[in-house]
Amino acid sequence: MFGVFRAQTHGGNDFSVFYGAWRLVLEGHGSEIYHVSADRFLYAPGFAWLLCPLGILPRVFSLALWCLMKALVVGLLIKKLTDSNRSIALAAWGIILASRPLLIDIEYGQVNLFILGASVWALAGHFDRKPSVLWDSLRWSILAIAALAKLFPIPLLIVPWFVQRGVHPKKIKIEQSAIFFGVLVTLLVPVTSLGWFGGLHLLIEWKDALFARGLPLESHNQSFIALLHHYLSGSPTPVHSEGGGAIIFGRSILSLDQIRLFSLAWTLTTLGLTLGWIVSGSNHLSRKGAKKWTAIVIGLLIVPSHLIWKPYFVMSIPMATLAIESTVAARNRNSKSWVGWILILFLFAGINLTGFDFVGHLWAAHIEAASIFLMMHLALIGMVITGGTEDS
Repeated sequence: MFGVFRAQTHGGNDFSVFYGAWRLVLEGHGSEIYHVSADRFLYAPGFAWLLCPLGILPRVFSLALWCLMKALVVGLLIKKLTDSNRSIALAAWGIILASRPLLIDIEYGQVNLFILGASVWALAGHFDRKPSVLWDSLRWSILAIAALAKLFPIPLLIVPWFVQRGVHPKKIKIEQSAIFFGVLVTLLVPVTSLGWFGGLHLLIEWKDALFARGLPLESHNQSFIALLHHYLSGSPTPVHSEGGGAIIFGRSILSLDQIRLFSLAWTLTTLGLTLGWIVSGSNHLSRKGAKKWTAIVIGLLIVPSHLIWKPYFVMSIPMATLAIESTVAARNRNSKSWVGWILILFLFAGINLTGFDFVGHLWAAHIEAASIFLMMHLALIGMVITGGTEDS
């Protein structure tokens, strides 16, 4: 509720960008979505066309509906991340562990929570034994649309081709067809009003807009390359909470070319790990094994990126749920679960208690520039990989 209140009274900045694009499409000016914007519209053109019906409503009502749909996604997450009545509470605690990214996503009217919901829904459905033409098509079409719009979930689209053992052949065919349908619709729907040449030109403008974005170096960019630049380049870093004022956090240890080289190595390595984990999906066929595989693959999606804003870390929620569930299970086995609880409290503090309202502006800026969200996210990945959840 707090996030919804903030979205309506002080936030909704990203939603304003989406809403402006929807209005342009409705008014017959869709070709201008990358030129006329409250900020910068960086999503696939089809995103503006497919969701433009939300622009029919006045902004205040459209944002309210947007937030209501996010509440439904949270309910879907709790349902899909649970195996029993007891684990409903554990899923809720997993969401609380990542509450700060969740609140930021809602406040700014972002789309990351929707992408998380689509990813969990599609991957959970993939391991269902019984194929369904309607639901399998819907799951994977929506995920394909979301992946093309935001790009970082694209690796998930290879799942029906590489995770097939134990999955009904009919389900595989349905999912593959649904992905092709979702991609084609997203790419081609602008053609309905702009024609083939206009649609192609808009795709080129989308590419240009993405490349023009470059590497944002603000302290709230939580990526690995941003961390290197903040602390090892000796260059000043803009700090959002300081009104955009720049602070020098580290020392000049690496050149810009060296930072780019390390960043490229990081991206290629983590992308390779992500693809490798996806391909390993056929080895995780049990309910618990599939749940662990799903949580980790969703968590890995954002890691290779050079740009990771704080709301992206709603992708931590499935791993947070699993980490808490494993820690509770360790206690029930009379194991030493206190280590797990200490780690969970540490993760909670790192994610939720490092803002300037808790530690002050100076410390918050230093912690933020150290990509604290990415560090906690990676710690969660390690905790889940080495945790007590069994694959059988």
